[in-house]
Amino acid sequence: MSTDYVSRLRAELLRAGAVGHAPRRARAVRRVRPLIAATAICLLVLGAVFVLQGNRREEAPSQGAVALTYDVPAGDVTQAAQILRERLAALGVKAEVSAAGRTLTISAPAGTRDDVTARTAPGDLAIYDWEASVLGPDGAPAPADSAVTGGPDAGHAAALTEDEARSRVAMCPGAVAVRGESGWFALSGISALYNGDIAKARADQDPNGGASVMLSLTPHGQQAFSTLTRRLADRGLRQARSGDPLQSSQHLAIVLDGRIVSIPYVNWREAPDGIDGADGVQISGLRSDDQAKQTAALLSAGPLPRMTPG
Repeated sequence: MSTDYVSRLRAELLRAGAVGHAPRRARAVRRVRPLIAATAICLLVLGAVFVLQGNRREEAPSQGAVALTYDVPAGDVTQAAQILRERLAALGVKAEVSAAGRTLTISAPAGTRDDVTARTAPGDLAIYDWEASVLGPDGAPAPADSAVTGGPDAGHAAALTEDEARSRVAMCPGAVAVRGESGWFALSGISALYNGDIAKARADQDPNGGASVMLSLTPHGQQAFSTLTRRLADRGLRQARSGDPLQSSQHLAIVLDGRIVSIPYVNWREAPDGIDGADGVQISGLRSDDQAKQTAALLSAGPLPRMTPG
């Protein structure tokens, strides 16, 4: 594949994104085989917002420090404390985390309050086969129905209200309601990858500009990612009604703490056998370096148990 071909193809994708009803896309690239990734995947970042879940009690600051206390009604409190230590250390925040009974207490410099609270989000990651997971009005997936999946504009078109999404969730055991930039969607709840498939996450810079997060996958995660993207490529080819892969390419959805982070698509023409995840996946187009650092911190040490009011 020539450099000139790749440059022309990139330009075509960018022009397609500017057309009125064409999908809104940013970049998604992988470290190894960058030419393949640049043409085979296009990433739509919807902007994750991390919401602290739980009951937080702020104790009176002592000597310029603040102590934040959380109730953890279920899960391993000792492990949760260690996860918080690793998240905060990765960001250079000097904090002490202690566990007593079902309670966690974080003591940190007062000026780091926002950083500390942001790192207490659960950090639950799930990666879905979008078309095979989005639920229709009858509570079942309809991969070929763009009125359910959104078609080329997945994650924007076909969005629901929260009540509508939760109504569909109620019809499918294990389903979940997730929030996107344009509204809500109901997903079957069966994910292709999850936190356990991530070996490491770090903030990075996209070579084409902007903040990003680099995910290294475990051996199981590598295989699962390859299988997922191969299935997407095959289904996109079978559903193609024209020579334009932008109209029939299938999507995967990256969901963090119940919010859609991004919905890349796999270009079946450029990657008929899917994408090899052996050398990691780069999530590009994040809003800022801070968002990239926060996302990497939440994913690198594993998820926290849910924190609920005591």
